[in-house]
Amino acid sequence: MSKVIANPQLSFGEALREAKNKWIDWKGRSRRSEYWWCALCAFVVTYLLALIPTIGGVISFVISLLMIPLTIRRVHDTGRSGWWVIASMAFGLILSAYYLYKLGAAYSAESISLSELVKIFTDPLLIIFYLVTLVVGIILLVFLCQDSKVEPNKWGMSPKYKVVEDHEAGKAYQQSDLDKTINNVGDKIDEMVDKAQDGADDAFDKAKDFADDAVDKIKDVADDAVDKVKDVAGDAFDKAKDFADDAVDKMKDVADDMKEAAEDAVGKAKDAMKKD
Repeated sequence: MSKVIANPQLSFGEALREAKNKWIDWKGRSRRSEYWWCALCAFVVTYLLALIPTIGGVISFVISLLMIPLTIRRVHDTGRSGWWVIASMAFGLILSAYYLYKLGAAYSAESISLSELVKIFTDPLLIIFYLVTLVVGIILLVFLCQDSKVEPNKWGMSPKYKVVEDHEAGKAYQQSDLDKTINNVGDKIDEMVDKAQDGADDAFDKAKDFADDAVDKIKDVADDAVDKVKDVAGDAFDKAKDFADDAVDKMKDVADDMKEAAEDAVGKAKDAMKKD
């Protein structure tokens, strides 16, 4: 009989050392204590660096970049793809870029009024970008708060749990009510994502079938049109051939008549010459 044992929570120093040793690891797993201690440290340092012009902003940007692999490893630890992190960042960048574009277009005029600002913030596309970014951000936050998965996954073994036999020392881990609640929320999100993916797949299949049917119908119409054109062209060719044959026959008749007339004229001329 085996049981699950939880390793002790990392201290602040241990979390920083663990993150430092894996600062460019994009494929592993990181437990909650490692991530949130580092996130707290990054927040405090970034806040203090904001007081230093220029160089403080550059260092804060570097710290933000260093947090990306750690965030991806944290999501991996819950059994999910790091693309959730990339998607959250991408939507945030799109939202910021579009907002700055609209704001810059408004400020390009000599002055900007309150009504123009209201028009910017009520822009339908900006609202859509904001809502999508907000929803993806909330989902990602839930994943970051979830407990480590006990079982190994394709990104490695659990950094928090280990499975031991009953005779080994240690008390079996009991999940807290908060962890259970967070995990249940994460599972619901997974179910919603799966349903959305299934719906998207169904919609794609239906759209593909519709497109295939439309292509077949267009092809049938084109084939019918080609056949009709061929029939019309064939009829026209037959009529032209008949007309040409009639013309040739008439020309032959005329030529024969002219030949006979010429022969008659030659005969009469010969007869007249003999009489003379």
